Amino acid sequence: MELDEDRAMRELIGKPGELVPEVDFRDIKAMWAFMQDLKKRHPEGNVGISTSVYQSVCSPGADIRAVSYRLSILGMVGHLLEPVYSGGEFTEAALKAAAKVEMTWLPVGVPQKGFPFDVIEFLARARAEAA
Repeated sequence: MELDEDRAMRELIGKPGELVPEVDFRDIKAMWAFMQDLKKRHPEGNVGISTSVYQSVCSPGADIRAVSYRLSILGMVGHLLEPVYSGGEFTEAALKAAAKVEMTWLPVGVPQKGFPFDVIEFLARARAEAA
């Protein structure tokens, strides 16, 4: 029998190893802008946001799990670059690449080596979008 915690985690992020659905760039951009505004208004953090709020920011039928997961992974990349890049803002090209690059769900609480996507492919997509 499946643990309730395991089922709840899959409802939040999906089954580890499976592909994360591609998302519409407009949804990832809208959620990114919403999150940046939220950070400005609440720099101390400690703000909980329900999925219904995210759904109101994105287009009808948007896969909120996939949009938020893709943004969180992109945020991890940005956080790792902070020591060498202080720009702090992702370009539209980076958001477009993050919306479409093949990505898998990661298991929760399991240390990982690397990212759940091909970084070289992500960078190539971002460069192509920027051109």
